Amino acid sequence: MKKSTISDVVLAVTYRCNSRCRMCNIWQRKDNSGELTLADLANLPVSLKNINLSGGEPFLRMDLPQIVAVIKKRCPQAKIAISSNGFATEIILAKMKEIIGIDPQITVALSLDGIGQAHDEIRGIPGGFEKVLATLHGLRQLGVKNLRLAFTIGDYNIDQLKKVYELAQKEKVEMTLAAVHSSENYFGQKNKINAGEKIAAELEWLVKKEISSWNPKRWLRAYFTAGLKKFVLSGERLLPDYSGKLSCFIDPLGDVYPSDISAEKIGNLRSGLENLSAPDRKVCDQSWMICTARPAIKKHFYSVIFWIIGRKIINIFGK
Repeated sequence: MKKSTISDVVLAVTYRCNSRCRMCNIWQRKDNSGELTLADLANLPVSLKNINLSGGEPFLRMDLPQIVAVIKKRCPQAKIAISSNGFATEIILAKMKEIIGIDPQITVALSLDGIGQAHDEIRGIPGGFEKVLATLHGLRQLGVKNLRLAFTIGDYNIDQLKKVYELAQKEKVEMTLAAVHSSENYFGQKNKINAGEKIAAELEWLVKKEISSWNPKRWLRAYFTAGLKKFVLSGERLLPDYSGKLSCFIDPLGDVYPSDISAEKIGNLRSGLENLSAPDRKVCDQSWMICTARPAIKKHFYSVIFWIIGRKIINIFGK
């Protein structure tokens, strides 16, 4: 049997959503029937290394603990993360109480695009910021070890990046980063960055903050941020893209796409991930997200290390 080369998967377990985000129209989708079953998940490759359970809002799947249990058994080597908007605090805490018994190392990433009303307006939910904080604190009390705040930057919240970063530092959690992308298939609308220079300046600030630490994990985040800066300014990637080869996106119906920005279907989970169609490289190259960057960073690790050494030298001694 042919072995799948896919190591990283973003798996949207539902398109149902309880937020009204300005950069995403998933909540308006009508095709929410026929979601993947637990049996369908048995077709995931055993060798997967990273699985991001996404949506919509994944905690709206009442069987999310069972989903995690099936994946954990099927893909024992995989690091599992759940990406959530953090709004359904009571449901999230109830489900996570079960889930951490299944996978104590699971990661939960809560979207946070600004402080206070700034976040509420971006995500379309009054009081959303306070809901996210309540969820974050509740998860910590439950004993969830790996928590993140996930910040998505666009023209409308450039001034919020430093504030969310400072909040993450205060809360002693990681902050992950993305820029708005367009996708007719996933986000359901086109997102455009006009203030590229301003965003790049904020990203350069973050690169310097992360590279100045003595934590190797933060050095890698500095590299990713530098790649995002390049992408925002030029539309070009810092490393080649391997979407559809080393990583992929699976929608709630099981259809497989190179990434969530691509509308090019290359297979279905029910048929396995061993014989995916070759993706259109022109489409796949139009992104720089952690799900598409991580496999490339691993594949070109020595180049990344040289970049880190160079930036550390510049940071210590100046240009």
